Amino acid sequence: MMIKVLIVDDEPKLREGLRTFIDWNAYGYVVVDTAANGNEALEKYNTHEPDLVIADIRMPGMDGLQLIQRLRSLDPMLHILILSGYADFDYAKKAISQRADGYLLKPVDEDELIDYIQKIQQQITQERLAELWQSTTKDWGREAFIQSLLSGNEEEKAVLEGKAEELGMLWRCYQVLLINLHTENDSDMEPSVQMRRKMTELFEHTDRGYVFSYHAQIGILLKDPVLGVEMDGVYGSIRDAASDTGVEFTAALGPKVCSLMEVVDSYGVASELNKNHFIHGNGKLLSRDSVQETSLGEVSVEPGTEPLNEQLYYAVEVGNRETVKALVRRTGECLVSEGYGEGEIKRRFVEILTSIHAKGIKQSPELQSRSKEFSDYLSDIYKAWTLEGVYEKTEFFLEQMMSGLGEGGKHREVKIMLDLIHRNFSDNLKLETLSGIFNYNSAYLGKLFKNATGEYFNTYLDKVRIEKAKSLLEEGLKVYQVAEKVGYTNVDYFHSKFRKYVGTSPSAYRKTTNHA
Repeated sequence: MMIKVLIVDDEPKLREGLRTFIDWNAYGYVVVDTAANGNEALEKYNTHEPDLVIADIRMPGMDGLQLIQRLRSLDPMLHILILSGYADFDYAKKAISQRADGYLLKPVDEDELIDYIQKIQQQITQERLAELWQSTTKDWGREAFIQSLLSGNEEEKAVLEGKAEELGMLWRCYQVLLINLHTENDSDMEPSVQMRRKMTELFEHTDRGYVFSYHAQIGILLKDPVLGVEMDGVYGSIRDAASDTGVEFTAALGPKVCSLMEVVDSYGVASELNKNHFIHGNGKLLSRDSVQETSLGEVSVEPGTEPLNEQLYYAVEVGNRETVKALVRRTGECLVSEGYGEGEIKRRFVEILTSIHAKGIKQSPELQSRSKEFSDYLSDIYKAWTLEGVYEKTEFFLEQMMSGLGEGGKHREVKIMLDLIHRNFSDNLKLETLSGIFNYNSAYLGKLFKNATGEYFNTYLDKVRIEKAKSLLEEGLKVYQVAEKVGYTNVDYFHSKFRKYVGTSPSAYRKTTNHA
């Protein structure tokens, strides 16, 4: 079933432009109509009952925010995208508070709009599946009960309290924990199924709360609030569960509430926090307190990023890594302070890096041969789920630039690592230890090493050790002696590594070479 769209804007050209802007049918949508103002939009909503409304936030008469409120009263599940010709972040926050799915600045960017409608398409698909499932069973059940709470219908309060008592859910307090899985393939439902099963084991089987699905999110209605130091433990448990799914996630915690009808408020806060995961999400359970502690909005920055672009290039040119790292973060802080969202921040970083790369090619034409490589690095920035991820991928890009500008494509760090391996292969060399020396995280240093050598760090180290082991075996040393000399404390482990890279056991190799 196609998803129905209603476009609302007082500018005729923009209305028709949005209608033909993209191939709606290709993404599972059909534009059923357009409207020139809020009143006309309400009439056409009643006629067509669309699934998605795209509306200008500023219109004569009834503005976009008023329209959202009226539409929400008619359909709490309706999906809404807000348009504005003004970079008015206050309006954006008000729109978000009305549970708008997104906020787009005019002129609308095609890629950003497509990104939104793909996410909404996935949510609507899951919502329809949930509705289909509920229609096939007569049992109301706990999940349907929780979903009815989230619709926020005050008229059903007495009925809801009666049902809560019947289901054993009339508790002293409630709290909503909300998990968003960030999958690259929106049609792949398996990670969500796995995650929900694990959350059921983690929370329902331990009588801590009940799992539910709502707006393509996995939620847990908790009976005992998660507070303070407990948050780290809960986040760690969710992280361990998510590791088996192979996808990124963010988790947010709404405030503790003391009545059934306030559950929707706890959910609203958690949902809002998850929407802001890009700026605030960085390996922790999001809550009002944790977001306030790390708010970038309070950072004092100068507007504009143009001067920073030049400073970044000069820092890359002279190979000043610490300055590069500081300027990358400074750039992000500027963009956040100016009210830019995730899509615009990523685009700005890509524009900056493209400019720096172009300057670099003029200085070192050999960088041209790595254009495909640098293009892939830029694509990775769009895949980052958090601002911190954008910083890391940006710094990696600039590290590659520095290697090309300064040392003809060979990293100084990698040269040092290679030298350390060849001189100290018998030591307990670990990437984590070396990352501390170079002041990089181990994942980044591993990528650096792999890019320069074509091998993973541990694989390269094993190969150096095995080559040395072959020489020692040829000299007649015993297998256990060789294992110790090349850095393997466990002889069985040495056997398995030797067989993996040589194709035979150390003792067989020793016999063969000694007979020869």
